[in-house]
Amino acid sequence: MNLLSGDGKRKRGYPVVLTTDRTLASDYNGSEFLGFGATFPKILPDFLYQYLFLPKLSHDHGSMKFGHCGTRKIEASLLNNGFSRDEVKLANPIKLSKVVGPDTEVIGITTNDPLGKGPASTTFSQFVRKEPYTKYYFRKLLNNGSIQKNDITVIVGGPGTWQLKDEEIMDELGIDCIVIGEGEKVAPNLFEKAMNGEDIPRIVQGEVVSREKIPRIKGPTINGLVEISRGCGRGCDFCNPTLLNLRHRHMKHIIEEIKLNKRAGCEHALLHAEDVLRYGSKRLTPEPDKLMKLLKKVRKLTPDVRFSHCSMASVVSEPGLIEDVTNLFDFGRTERPFASAQIGIETGSTKLAKKHLKGKAKPFDVEEWPSVVEQGLKILNDNHWIPCTTLIMGLPGEDRDDVTATLELLDDIKDYDFFIVPLMFVPLGMQSEKDFFTRDNMEPEHWQLLAECMKKDFDITESLIHELSGLEGFNPIKEYSFVLLKKYMEKRMKPYIKSMEQGIDPSDNSY
Repeated sequence: MNLLSGDGKRKRGYPVVLTTDRTLASDYNGSEFLGFGATFPKILPDFLYQYLFLPKLSHDHGSMKFGHCGTRKIEASLLNNGFSRDEVKLANPIKLSKVVGPDTEVIGITTNDPLGKGPASTTFSQFVRKEPYTKYYFRKLLNNGSIQKNDITVIVGGPGTWQLKDEEIMDELGIDCIVIGEGEKVAPNLFEKAMNGEDIPRIVQGEVVSREKIPRIKGPTINGLVEISRGCGRGCDFCNPTLLNLRHRHMKHIIEEIKLNKRAGCEHALLHAEDVLRYGSKRLTPEPDKLMKLLKKVRKLTPDVRFSHCSMASVVSEPGLIEDVTNLFDFGRTERPFASAQIGIETGSTKLAKKHLKGKAKPFDVEEWPSVVEQGLKILNDNHWIPCTTLIMGLPGEDRDDVTATLELLDDIKDYDFFIVPLMFVPLGMQSEKDFFTRDNMEPEHWQLLAECMKKDFDITESLIHELSGLEGFNPIKEYSFVLLKKYMEKRMKPYIKSMEQGIDPSDNSY
């Protein structure tokens, strides 16, 4: 039977369709850190929110040209294990009707935060009492008519699947199977069974993929994201256990993927790891020669290189490394006025640091953690880096003195340039609401901490917006729109911040 139309597209859908919820199908106006907007509560009109934070990606008859990196890995795993290009299609979530049809047997969905229970979305929604965009768009995807009207097996994977490991929730959403953890090893057999009409488990535990077995992507990724390492090894006890097993990908595979993205028209490379600075290192400290060898190869392909995450301890243990990276890419002296990466500060309390993040300060003693944070910010700022940092409120065992210690750290570092996102503690992998830290648990010091974070972010946001204006897709109209939104929010939040500075819950004022 001829399944192809005259233009080579399937008339009745592809047997296997891979997609993501809408929050993972955008280039975020060329700035990956605007992706934090996916965790915001749903308070803006859809057209304005999408324009500022979540612009739509182009498609070819529903097929994504640039895909989410994790979804690309599953696609590559299927293609490496007997599935053909004519069977598997990476789809735009807002154009599923173009690729899903009666012949579609399985749809694989990647999600980071399906129920809005992640740390950022939990935090933001606590104060506005509206569902986050992550939850809204995940539900909207599963309710898509193309899925509903066809008899399709729905398999969901990605970092957020721990939120779904309740079969009643799965039944309510119409999910047949979830994969928790790394999916590349288990996906081919799972998808094949689903295509053959065989029973599959409701909940599948993924398996750790060795360095040699991490598949190379077969198609370009959003914002040129390329995974260089997987795992972490520092062992913070509030983090996902799968991050314990650290593996660095072969340099030649990384370069191949950057070349693939470049051939597709992506002129920049976003290097992803839990700590980019430790690429190639078997220790908890960087090995500068190995990282610089990689970066020099990358520099020959593109001058526009970005980084996802790094750690303060790595910055401080090898201060010359940041200077070398800055000089290699001319940060501060080119179209990239500054470099950035997401970095966890988490707490200023040495008591909590000893209890929950012993490895985060290595090679330094955990007692030195506040000093490591301050030294790290100085090194970064001196080299034109402005990190996006996080704090965690409500770590188990936290008391008012611990929060005061974090407030004191924020005062010590107030003159440095950084963005800070305060997060409520979320016990990843746990479903019980009683395990979550909520606004009902907040002490006066927590409200003061939240106020200090908001004031810091408002202070730096406008200058960051102006510096981002040179990015592809970040035009003067969008720049002006962001500035207006910032000014509006700052004015709107002023009375709330005033209450919080006094340690008062501003709950009497509602949005």
